[in-house]
Amino acid sequence: MFRKEKSSFKRFFAVSISLLMMCVMGMPMNSVFAANTLLNTYGKTFSYSGAAVTYSQLNNSSTLNVIKSQYNSITLENEMKPDAILGGSPSLQSVSQARAKGYYIPSGYTESTVPTFNFNTMDAVLRICANNGLKVRAHTLIWHAQTPDWFFKTGYSANGAYVSQSVMNARMELYIKTVMNHVYTGSYGSTVYAWDVVNEYLHANPSGWSRIYGSNLGTSPAFVKQAFQYAYETLSYFGLANSVGLFYNDYNEYMIPDQIVSLINYINSGRKICSGVGMQSHLSTNYPSIALYKTALQKFANAGFEIQITELDVQNNSENVQANYVYDLMTAILSAKRSGAKITGITWWGLYDSVSWRSSDKPLLFSSLYSPKASYYKALQAYTDAGF
Repeated sequence: MFRKEKSSFKRFFAVSISLLMMCVMGMPMNSVFAANTLLNTYGKTFSYSGAAVTYSQLNNSSTLNVIKSQYNSITLENEMKPDAILGGSPSLQSVSQARAKGYYIPSGYTESTVPTFNFNTMDAVLRICANNGLKVRAHTLIWHAQTPDWFFKTGYSANGAYVSQSVMNARMELYIKTVMNHVYTGSYGSTVYAWDVVNEYLHANPSGWSRIYGSNLGTSPAFVKQAFQYAYETLSYFGLANSVGLFYNDYNEYMIPDQIVSLINYINSGRKICSGVGMQSHLSTNYPSIALYKTALQKFANAGFEIQITELDVQNNSENVQANYVYDLMTAILSAKRSGAKITGITWWGLYDSVSWRSSDKPLLFSSLYSPKASYYKALQAYTDAGF
């Protein structure tokens, strides 16, 4: 009897504190009773509520429990990028050794050696996610940054010359198909539901890709289309072309929506091999305006693209201003969804402010792992007010 009364008092005290906090932040008091989370609101409506995480965060049971309470999807912030898999310097093996390990060796691959791929972290992450009901956005296969320069050089040597386009085509096919094959021949491949095949082509800095294929290719870059072709062929081989998405991912997409539409239409000329666009959405309360953001969103929807909000954060000059911006932003996204836009996921780029790549801007919904901010409650209020 005493324990039950004590438990009731604790619940009453917790609710009272929550009500006080909601009042202080100007939030509707009835929302404390809704027990809403990002997972059972946005995750329900958009299929995926996501966050960018690291392996060490997933490997911490306390952090993992918090992740599972808010999200059903994760993106590795850095640990599936090419430099994480290829390494800073090459470890070479023979073609026969690579083939024996299950590497995909293209018919056009004429070199005698193959770099060793390190899948240890990726495999550990996929295992954790599979065992905990989490899905994975794979980020990213082709990117001008975080790809070692030796990958583009003769003999895979940092001192070599840049290879020809035909040699690089074979290397690109080797890389894309080996990584994807490793995922889908493994025990946990069903966790990966989307791939960022090419990242930030329209904002690319000089890199091995541009030195080999040329720069200023506009919205018709053959190597970008080829990358999607290789990825699509892999999905088709495993019977996943209709269930796993392939995305072109970019930032400041609200500034160049017409270019993105043209690029994806070029990739899909002949056959649809790109599902749509990943809108990174590294925003500020000062820019872009909600109207400008929604205009881009609507252009992508009108073009028939699947849309995933992939790297969302909002620069925070004032917590209250950030909260109001988040409310308006989520209201706009929800409005587009209700109007028919095929938006299938929203991923916040980090778990809380101090682990964000923009930590000084305090851009996320949580100030610490267990401390939601006013913007978190405003995001939930936007969902409720939108009538979902």
